[in-house]
Amino acid sequence: MKRWTALTALIFIALSSVNARALVVVGQNYEPYYFHDGTSGINGACYEIVQRLCSFEKAHCKFKFAPVRRFMAMLKTGEADVGCPLGRSAPRETAFHMHTLFRARYAFFGLPEATHKIKSYTDLNGLKVGVLSPAMTEISLQRIHEFTDKAFTIEPEKTIFNSLLKAEKKAYALAYGNRDVALRWIEKTRSKLREVPELGEPVAYSIAFSKKNIDEKRFQKIQQYLSVLHKDGTLEQIARKYRLTPAEHFSYPQVTDPNP
Repeated sequence: MKRWTALTALIFIALSSVNARALVVVGQNYEPYYFHDGTSGINGACYEIVQRLCSFEKAHCKFKFAPVRRFMAMLKTGEADVGCPLGRSAPRETAFHMHTLFRARYAFFGLPEATHKIKSYTDLNGLKVGVLSPAMTEISLQRIHEFTDKAFTIEPEKTIFNSLLKAEKKAYALAYGNRDVALRWIEKTRSKLREVPELGEPVAYSIAFSKKNIDEKRFQKIQQYLSVLHKDGTLEQIARKYRLTPAEHFSYPQVTDPNP
Protein backbone atom coordinates (compact mmCIF):
# COMPACT_ATOMS: atom_id res chain seq x y z
CA MET A 1 0.00 0.00 0.00
CA LYS A 2 2.80 2.39 0.91
CA ARG A 3 4.58 1.50 -2.33
CA TRP A 4 1.38 2.22 -4.32
CA THR A 5 0.86 5.54 -2.52
CA ALA A 6 4.44 6.57 -3.23
CA LEU A 7 4.08 5.63 -6.91
CA THR A 8 0.84 7.60 -7.19
CA ALA A 9 2.50 10.62 -5.62
CA LEU A 10 5.41 10.44 -8.07
CA ILE A 11 3.04 10.26 -11.03
CA PHE A 12 1.07 13.23 -9.69
CA ILE A 13 4.25 15.27 -9.24
CA ALA A 14 5.43 14.37 -12.74
CA LEU A 15 2.11 15.35 -14.31
CA SER A 16 1.98 18.55 -12.31
CA SER A 17 5.48 19.53 -13.42
CA VAL A 18 4.55 18.97 -17.08
CA ASN A 19 1.38 21.05 -16.79
CA ALA A 20 3.23 23.75 -14.89
CA ARG A 21 6.05 24.04 -17.42
CA ALA A 22 6.68 27.68 -18.16
CA LEU A 23 6.11 29.04 -21.63
CA VAL A 24 9.38 30.48 -22.91
CA VAL A 25 8.94 33.69 -24.88
CA VAL A 26 11.79 35.10 -26.96
CA GLY A 27 12.25 38.32 -28.88
CA GLN A 28 14.89 40.72 -30.12
CA ASN A 29 15.50 43.95 -28.25
CA TYR A 30 13.40 45.77 -30.81
CA GLU A 31 11.54 48.82 -29.51
CA PRO A 32 8.56 49.39 -29.78
CA TYR A 33 7.69 45.70 -30.25
CA TYR A 34 9.67 44.00 -27.45
CA PHE A 35 12.43 45.73 -25.55
CA HIS A 36 14.38 46.31 -22.35
CA ASP A 37 12.83 49.09 -20.28
CA GLY A 38 15.02 50.73 -17.67
CA THR A 39 12.16 51.07 -15.18
CA SER A 40 9.93 48.01 -15.68
CA GLY A 41 12.29 45.42 -17.15
CA ILE A 42 10.54 44.40 -20.37
CA ASN A 43 7.99 46.35 -22.37
CA GLY A 44 6.49 46.59 -25.83
CA ALA A 45 3.42 45.72 -27.88
CA CYS A 46 4.40 42.06 -28.29
CA TYR A 47 5.15 41.77 -24.59
CA GLU A 48 1.71 43.08 -23.60
CA ILE A 49 -0.08 40.77 -26.04
CA VAL A 50 1.88 37.72 -24.90
CA GLN A 51 1.15 38.57 -21.26
CA ARG A 52 -2.54 38.28 -22.07
CA LEU A 53 -1.93 34.95 -23.80
CA CYS A 54 -0.10 33.71 -20.72
CA SER A 55 -3.14 34.58 -18.61
CA PHE A 56 -5.41 32.84 -21.11
CA GLU A 57 -3.18 29.73 -21.03
CA LYS A 58 -2.93 30.00 -17.23
CA ALA A 59 0.81 29.59 -17.74
CA HIS A 60 3.86 31.09 -16.12
CA CYS A 61 5.87 32.75 -18.88
CA LYS A 62 9.61 33.34 -18.99
CA PHE A 63 10.63 36.26 -21.20
CA LYS A 64 14.03 36.20 -22.91
CA PHE A 65 16.02 38.24 -25.41
CA ALA A 66 18.12 36.84 -28.25
CA PRO A 67 19.69 38.09 -31.50
CA VAL A 68 17.80 37.12 -34.64
CA ARG A 69 19.76 33.93 -35.47
CA ARG A 70 19.47 32.60 -31.92
CA PHE A 71 15.83 33.74 -31.75
CA MET A 72 15.00 31.58 -34.80
CA ALA A 73 16.96 28.57 -33.56
CA MET A 74 15.17 28.61 -30.20
CA LEU A 75 11.78 28.53 -31.90
CA LYS A 76 12.79 25.83 -34.39
CA THR A 77 14.13 23.45 -31.75
CA GLY A 78 11.39 24.09 -29.21
CA GLU A 79 13.73 25.76 -26.73
CA ALA A 80 11.27 28.65 -26.95
CA ASP A 81 7.51 28.37 -27.35
CA VAL A 82 6.59 31.86 -28.50
CA GLY A 83 8.44 34.55 -30.47
CA CYS A 84 7.50 38.08 -31.45
CA PRO A 85 7.81 40.00 -33.70
CA LEU A 86 8.59 37.89 -36.75
CA GLY A 87 8.04 38.55 -40.45
CA ARG A 88 6.10 35.90 -42.35
CA SER A 89 7.48 33.74 -45.12
CA ALA A 90 6.61 30.32 -46.54
CA PRO A 91 9.74 28.63 -45.05
CA ARG A 92 9.03 30.03 -41.59
CA GLU A 93 5.46 28.77 -41.70
CA THR A 94 6.74 25.21 -42.06
CA ALA A 95 8.35 25.47 -38.61
CA PHE A 96 6.02 27.89 -36.83
CA HIS A 97 2.36 28.66 -36.38
CA MET A 98 2.03 32.37 -37.20
CA HIS A 99 -0.63 34.97 -36.46
CA THR A 100 -0.15 38.42 -37.98
CA LEU A 101 -0.60 41.41 -35.70
CA PHE A 102 0.99 44.50 -37.26
CA ARG A 103 1.57 46.20 -40.58
CA ALA A 104 4.85 48.04 -40.97
CA ARG A 105 7.37 49.16 -43.55
CA TYR A 106 11.03 48.85 -44.37
CA ALA A 107 12.56 52.22 -45.19
CA PHE A 108 15.86 53.97 -45.91
CA PHE A 109 17.34 56.47 -43.46
CA GLY A 110 20.26 58.87 -43.77
CA LEU A 111 21.49 62.35 -42.97
CA PRO A 112 19.65 65.18 -44.76
CA GLU A 113 22.64 65.81 -47.03
CA ALA A 114 22.15 62.29 -48.41
CA THR A 115 18.38 61.84 -48.28
CA HIS A 116 17.44 65.07 -50.07
CA LYS A 117 19.25 63.82 -53.18
CA ILE A 118 17.30 60.55 -53.34
CA LYS A 119 14.04 60.68 -55.28
CA SER A 120 14.03 57.18 -56.79
CA TYR A 121 15.94 53.90 -56.67
CA THR A 122 18.27 55.08 -59.43
CA ASP A 123 19.64 57.65 -56.98
CA LEU A 124 21.07 54.82 -54.83
CA ASN A 125 23.83 54.34 -57.39
CA GLY A 126 27.26 54.00 -55.74
CA LEU A 127 25.98 54.30 -52.16
CA LYS A 128 26.70 52.05 -49.17
CA VAL A 129 23.58 50.83 -47.35
CA GLY A 130 23.72 49.17 -43.93
CA VAL A 131 21.21 46.45 -43.04
CA LEU A 132 20.59 43.84 -40.35
CA SER A 133 21.91 40.43 -41.44
CA PRO A 134 20.87 37.67 -41.58
CA ALA A 135 17.27 38.83 -41.62
CA MET A 136 14.22 39.26 -43.80
CA THR A 137 15.16 42.95 -43.91
CA GLU A 138 18.28 41.95 -45.82
CA ILE A 139 16.21 39.84 -48.24
CA SER A 140 14.00 42.86 -48.89
CA LEU A 141 17.06 45.02 -49.59
CA GLN A 142 18.47 42.33 -51.88
CA ARG A 143 15.30 42.51 -53.99
CA ILE A 144 15.82 46.25 -54.37
CA HIS A 145 19.51 45.59 -55.09
CA GLU A 146 18.57 43.28 -57.97
CA PHE A 147 16.01 45.78 -59.26
CA THR A 148 18.70 48.47 -59.48
CA ASP A 149 21.14 46.08 -61.23
CA LYS A 150 23.26 46.02 -58.06
CA ALA A 151 23.88 49.75 -58.27
CA PHE A 152 24.62 50.12 -54.54
CA THR A 153 26.59 48.16 -51.94
CA ILE A 154 24.89 46.16 -49.17
CA GLU A 155 26.74 46.37 -45.84
CA PRO A 156 25.64 43.62 -43.38
CA GLU A 157 25.35 44.55 -39.70
CA LYS A 158 24.46 42.59 -36.55
CA THR A 159 21.73 45.06 -35.51
CA ILE A 160 19.63 47.76 -37.12
CA PHE A 161 21.09 50.15 -34.57
CA ASN A 162 24.62 49.56 -35.89
CA SER A 163 23.36 50.46 -39.37
CA LEU A 164 21.68 53.64 -38.13
CA LEU A 165 24.71 54.70 -36.11
CA LYS A 166 27.07 54.18 -39.06
CA ALA A 167 24.74 56.18 -41.30
CA GLU A 168 24.79 58.95 -38.70
CA LYS A 169 28.60 58.86 -38.63
CA LYS A 170 28.72 58.87 -42.46
CA ALA A 171 30.34 55.43 -42.69
CA TYR A 172 27.31 54.52 -44.82
CA ALA A 173 25.14 56.84 -46.87
CA LEU A 174 22.00 55.05 -45.71
CA ALA A 175 20.61 52.47 -43.31
CA TYR A 176 17.72 50.18 -44.25
CA GLY A 177 15.35 48.71 -41.69
CA ASN A 178 12.01 48.64 -39.91
CA ARG A 179 10.55 52.13 -40.03
CA ASP A 180 8.94 52.04 -36.58
CA VAL A 181 12.11 50.80 -34.88
CA ALA A 182 14.29 53.34 -36.70
CA LEU A 183 12.01 56.28 -35.94
CA ARG A 184 11.89 55.35 -32.25
CA TRP A 185 15.71 55.15 -32.14
CA ILE A 186 16.02 58.51 -33.92
CA GLU A 187 13.59 60.07 -31.46
CA LYS A 188 15.32 58.67 -28.36
CA THR A 189 18.85 59.52 -29.48
CA ARG A 190 17.87 62.85 -31.06
CA SER A 191 19.60 61.72 -34.21
CA LYS A 192 19.65 63.92 -37.31
CA LEU A 193 18.82 60.96 -39.54
CA ARG A 194 15.81 61.35 -41.81
CA GLU A 195 13.66 58.92 -43.75
CA VAL A 196 13.82 58.70 -47.54
CA PRO A 197 10.14 59.13 -48.49
CA GLU A 198 8.25 56.51 -50.51
CA LEU A 199 11.10 54.05 -51.08
CA GLY A 200 11.13 50.65 -49.36
CA GLU A 201 8.71 47.75 -48.93
CA PRO A 202 5.68 46.90 -46.79
CA VAL A 203 5.99 44.16 -44.17
CA ALA A 204 3.64 42.26 -41.85
CA TYR A 205 4.80 41.20 -38.38
CA SER A 206 3.45 38.14 -36.60
CA ILE A 207 3.56 36.33 -33.32
CA ALA A 208 5.10 32.88 -33.89
CA PHE A 209 4.54 29.61 -32.01
CA SER A 210 6.95 26.68 -32.18
CA LYS A 211 5.36 23.62 -33.81
CA LYS A 212 7.67 21.50 -31.66
CA ASN A 213 5.69 22.43 -28.55
CA ILE A 214 2.33 23.78 -29.70
CA ASP A 215 0.10 21.55 -31.82
CA GLU A 216 -2.55 22.68 -34.29
CA LYS A 217 -5.43 22.22 -31.84
CA ARG A 218 -3.78 24.40 -29.21
CA PHE A 219 -2.84 27.00 -31.80
CA GLN A 220 -6.46 27.19 -32.96
CA LYS A 221 -7.53 27.96 -29.39
CA ILE A 222 -4.88 30.67 -29.15
CA GLN A 223 -6.09 32.17 -32.44
CA GLN A 224 -9.65 32.23 -31.12
CA TYR A 225 -8.45 34.10 -28.06
CA LEU A 226 -6.50 36.59 -30.21
CA SER A 227 -9.66 37.11 -32.28
CA VAL A 228 -11.53 38.03 -29.10
CA LEU A 229 -8.81 40.57 -28.24
CA HIS A 230 -9.16 41.95 -31.75
CA LYS A 231 -12.95 42.25 -31.59
CA ASP A 232 -13.01 43.93 -28.19
CA GLY A 233 -10.42 46.49 -29.31
CA THR A 234 -7.60 45.33 -27.02
CA LEU A 235 -5.10 44.65 -29.82
CA GLU A 236 -5.82 47.96 -31.52
CA GLN A 237 -5.43 49.77 -28.20
CA ILE A 238 -2.03 48.17 -27.62
CA ALA A 239 -0.95 49.01 -31.18
CA ARG A 240 -1.93 52.68 -30.73
CA LYS A 241 -0.13 52.87 -27.39
CA TYR A 242 3.15 52.00 -29.13
CA ARG A 243 2.34 53.96 -32.31
CA LEU A 244 2.12 50.82 -34.43
CA THR A 245 -0.30 50.00 -37.23
CA PRO A 246 -2.57 47.01 -36.58
CA ALA A 247 -2.95 44.50 -39.39
CA GLU A 248 -6.35 44.86 -41.03
CA HIS A 249 -7.53 41.34 -40.26
CA PHE A 250 -4.84 40.43 -37.70
CA SER A 251 -4.02 37.15 -39.44
CA TYR A 252 -2.93 36.65 -43.03
CA PRO A 253 -3.13 33.46 -45.09
CA GLN A 254 0.09 31.67 -45.96
CA VAL A 255 2.22 33.63 -48.41
CA THR A 256 4.87 32.40 -50.79
CA ASP A 257 6.70 35.70 -51.19
CA PRO A 258 9.11 36.01 -48.22
CA ASN A 259 8.38 39.59 -47.20
CA PRO A 260 10.55 40.35 -44.15
